[in-house]
Amino acid sequence: MNFGLPDFDPAALVALIPVGILVIALMIYCFVDLARRPRVQHLPKPVWVVIVLFVVPLGAVLYLVLGRGSQVALRDEDLR
Repeated sequence: MNFGLPDFDPAALVALIPVGILVIALMIYCFVDLARRPRVQHLPKPVWVVIVLFVVPLGAVLYLVLGRGSQVALRDEDLR
């Protein structure tokens, strides 16, 4: 039974595994950065979390470009 889904070549699906791993790693990086960064730009942190989580992978890229803002060095006090 096909259930209306197109037939995919198994080799093509195997080729997509590294892409999926990279997207998941990018999302994890964004979540860690959001947790460690004291301030973000343009939107509150919870909104960035929702965007990164549900707008895959564009949300992570948008956060990295727009949400992080200018690169400000983190101090030890910011990480505690």
